[in-house]
Amino acid sequence: MAAPKIAPISPLSWWFSAGLILLTLLLVFLGQGYADLADADEIEMINLYGQRTMSADRVKNLTEPFLGQSLTTLDLQEIQDLFLDYPLIRSAKATKHFPNMLDIYLYDVLPVAYITINGIMTLDEKGALLPLPDNGMLYNLPIITGISTEIQATEVREKIQDETVQMLVNFLKELRKAHQNIYLDISEVSYDRRGIKLISATHGTVVHLGNEDDALLNCRILDEFISNDSDAGIISPYQYIDLRFHRQVIVKER
Repeated sequence: MAAPKIAPISPLSWWFSAGLILLTLLLVFLGQGYADLADADEIEMINLYGQRTMSADRVKNLTEPFLGQSLTTLDLQEIQDLFLDYPLIRSAKATKHFPNMLDIYLYDVLPVAYITINGIMTLDEKGALLPLPDNGMLYNLPIITGISTEIQATEVREKIQDETVQMLVNFLKELRKAHQNIYLDISEVSYDRRGIKLISATHGTVVHLGNEDDALLNCRILDEFISNDSDAGIISPYQYIDLRFHRQVIVKER
């Protein structure tokens, strides 16, 4: 019987086997590394900055679904759009904070006035109707009164199609820029045939400003009158101030 022949393994086969083993080990290592990275990439904390109008429950409902998601694959635009659905958020910016945090920066709409339409609501600088914040009447705003009851109920974010409301919103917007001390002391603002009327929140002083064309100029006169004659708010010693007459400030003491 012939002896069996043993074929020698060539060096090339040894290199091939060794390479195969190394490749297998590398794939295992990379797979484990990917798994570790995936775990490290899970969102553990969401930081919310710059908002005060949403309730804690609303914030929780909006943010909780993103906890545990991969930060790398997260769609930031989707998150921003989700927050912008809330009418009192003006802008939203979401950023990834590696390894496991999400930062969301929100900027509130700052309304110019309250108005009563199906309950108390707010108006932005364009006269669009907005709801109250979740936490109620947070803002120190004047309320527009004396408006026609025939104003149709307007959808949220739609402009109120009423000339008087739009005129008063424009007036308050400019007043807030130019004479913030007066603006912050107004509890009510209204308009009738005698023109624009303000009521002081601090002392209840009534101020007649005249028609819309003269109102801002008369506010400048009022501002100078306040600085010379009062220590706070709109003139505490007076029951009313009348600025409707050219170059005259008419007052009635309490």
